[in-house]
This record gives sequence, structure tokens and C-alpha cells, in this order.
Amino acid sequence: MNEVRIEAALRSLGKNTPHAPEITVDNMVKTVRALNAARDKRAAQNTPTARADIHKDKEMSANKLPKAPSAGMSK
Repeated sequence: MNEVRIEAALRSLGKNTPHAPEITVDNMVKTVRALNAARDKRAAQNTPTARADIHKDKEMSANKLPKAPSAGMSK
């Protein structure tokens, strides 16, 4: 086969790509949206409250960094 015939064959094959029916695509979009809504609803129910994340214990809080050892120790 020469290049012209190969290019013509590839062009004709490119025109015959299969397409899903619109009703199938619409059903898939609806399903994905429903699954996303259900996932978001479950995620909202499972999130801990903001108060549960707050540690009031001094050992657990990271407000202060530890002091570096001083060069001259006190007498």
C-alpha cells in the first residue's frame, strides 16, 4: 500500500468512531451526580465537630517551642 491509500483508509476509519446513545450518557451523568450527593451526605455526617479537635491539655498544645539550652548556666 502506498501512503495515499493508507491516509485515505485512516481518514475513513476516523469517521466511523462509535458513539454512545444520548440516553445512556444522560443516565450515567445522573448516576454520577446521585453518587456524589450520597458521598457528600455521608461525609457531612461523619465529620467530627470542631470542639473535638481542640486540645486543652498543655502537653498536647503546640503553642510554645522548647527553649534552647542557654550558654551560661545560672549560678
